Amino acid sequence: MTTITQNLPTLNHRVKYALLSGMRDFYDTVGKFLPNKEVIRTPVNPHALSPKMPQGLSYSEIKLWQVDTEDHNFRANYFSGLPDFLSSYFANEYIKLFRTKSRKSANTFLRKTLGGNIKSRLDLVNKQYEFIKPSALSINFSAEFESLPTFGRERIAELSVEIARYIDKLIQQLLADHEFCLSANEVNQLGLEYQLYKSVLNELDGINIVPPYFADYKNGKLTNENIVRALAKLTNEDWWYNKLKIRRDFQHEHLAIAVGQVQKKATPYASQSCQSEWKEQKRRNKKYLEQMAIENQETGEQIALDLQVYKSISNPAIRRAELMTRMRGFEDLADEMGYTGAFITLTAPSKYHSTYSKGGFVENWQGNNPRETQAYLCKVWSRIRAKLNREDIKFFGFRVAEPHHDGTPHWHILVFMRPEDLQTAFKVMWIYAMDEDGQEKGAAKNRFEFTMIDKEKGSATGYIAKYISKNIDGYALDNEVDDETGENLKETSKAVTAWASRWKIRQFQQLGGAPVTVWRELRRLKSQKVEDKIIDPVLASADVGDWAAYTNHQGGPMVLRKDLKVRLSYEEELNQYEETIKKIKGVFSPLSGLASFICTRLIKWKIVKKEKNKDLDLKKRAARTPWSSVNNCTQVKKSPQEDQREEIRKQLKIIGLPDDNFTINRLYLRESLKISENQWLKLDNTLDGVHLIVSNSPSRFKKPIKNDFVEFDF
Repeated sequence: MTTITQNLPTLNHRVKYALLSGMRDFYDTVGKFLPNKEVIRTPVNPHALSPKMPQGLSYSEIKLWQVDTEDHNFRANYFSGLPDFLSSYFANEYIKLFRTKSRKSANTFLRKTLGGNIKSRLDLVNKQYEFIKPSALSINFSAEFESLPTFGRERIAELSVEIARYIDKLIQQLLADHEFCLSANEVNQLGLEYQLYKSVLNELDGINIVPPYFADYKNGKLTNENIVRALAKLTNEDWWYNKLKIRRDFQHEHLAIAVGQVQKKATPYASQSCQSEWKEQKRRNKKYLEQMAIENQETGEQIALDLQVYKSISNPAIRRAELMTRMRGFEDLADEMGYTGAFITLTAPSKYHSTYSKGGFVENWQGNNPRETQAYLCKVWSRIRAKLNREDIKFFGFRVAEPHHDGTPHWHILVFMRPEDLQTAFKVMWIYAMDEDGQEKGAAKNRFEFTMIDKEKGSATGYIAKYISKNIDGYALDNEVDDETGENLKETSKAVTAWASRWKIRQFQQLGGAPVTVWRELRRLKSQKVEDKIIDPVLASADVGDWAAYTNHQGGPMVLRKDLKVRLSYEEELNQYEETIKKIKGVFSPLSGLASFICTRLIKWKIVKKEKNKDLDLKKRAARTPWSSVNNCTQVKKSPQEDQREEIRKQLKIIGLPDDNFTINRLYLRESLKISENQWLKLDNTLDGVHLIVSNSPSRFKKPIKNDFVEFDF
């Protein structure tokens, strides 16, 4: 092998020096690769490499941005424009899936839950709360009404004050307008009050708020007195608060249903925010009850309010026990009469449902809320009841309304009827249950169920006991699981109660039988015995808690209201708007007349602030003059005639009859008042005091004028 040697040119000292100088300058400038020289790195700004967060993001979108920025534009299609109370659940679930599983899982969840026709569903709901007609009121408060679903209690209270003041100012301006007043009094025969009401009505048309006495206005029965009462309500912030609070609650939950927050895959029956608000309301109620007491207005005696509520029907345990007692009583009556029981389930068409139990939105959902679905079920049942009545099919029982997983109500009905009527009743119920959209897929299987009660498998009460407990407190359902959601029934009972409270839906309704209000009033008398032969057996059966005997003594399970043996007696009072309201005073028997009246509410109580460590001096409290608007006025000695009229007024109140001056004057003048077909009320003719008595004949002193007597509808 031949080696080729290449001779390199020799560098002189000047060239070597130039090369070394250039290399040294290079190393000094760059700052690298020089031995014994420290490497200095320039710090990098982390935000310089990532995109800048857009402005105007919601709280939920900010949380999502901090977790993942790359898919922001994808998520914006679902979260943009959604308030936090709608988007918070989905944002939290997205973050959880992103961190525990994968980015793909999180985006898939978002696409399946908020994807599809979510925008159109929201538009469907929002359209129901839009303003019908533009008005000055709707324009001035448009921003507030647009944000109403997000308002808390304090903001609603502020808005109530603002609107009440606006209406009051409007009325004052109209009254100061001389042309308006002249034209109202001269041109329109209905007068100034009517024109004021109509002007305010035009303002309310813009915000979908129905004013007081609107039905009378539509029917041409609106009086000037009721107009004054209506205007008083419309300028009261408390009236507005109730209206706005209900509207806010409905719209808030309705939107939650639209986006799928109320379903098996999220939170069944009621949204998480609805359940939280319900629990908070229960906490506030409990705190209020602990701070208040009821006080005897005569003696000053105080009793803790929470203890009284605990002993009342407001206690879920007592409420459940009473329902079971009534249900068991109906079953005993059915056994005695040879009636057969049937258990019925009634469900609304698919267009009333928001989501499927297996997940996913119902495509043909028309935007109904649970109250509208409840109205549909009531309409179907009223048609069924009318048809059965025409077929002379009598029945009695109970109805329970409860929600599906998406908040849509359905009914469970337990009825008893003659065995020979069961087949006809089934056909009638099937026809009306399937009348609307009866041909749709799954209707024949899911819309209507009719099951005969098999005594060998259990009692009729046992069929419905589970639904009663589930819809109150979940008693004895610790190990029971909901067939639809798979959750524990004892836990879901709270969500069901929150659902019923939010949508103002009556969960339980008695079908037929005697009214429970009379039963409760009689039980206040406890073990007392009365001389009236008609009332005493009814009272005795109520006292021992025998609903079957009570119903029989009242006239049976098919008794009509006009044929009841014992009924309620009322007294009339005026509320803050000068409206006459009826309050229960006692019971009486129409068959025995007013002489049978029994006062069940002898003591008048008022709610007061509880006084801690209070040592009541009952004698002093009893002697203390109650507060009134004339306490500080000069006392004028009443004449004997005035004393007698006052005594007549007191006795009329006790027996629950009108105590107006016209009635009092007629009785004082010894005229008789006809109170039933063969009974007259008159003043005792003796001069020893003033006593009202019931007689079988009119007064001999003066023959009553035909058609000039006061009749009372009992």
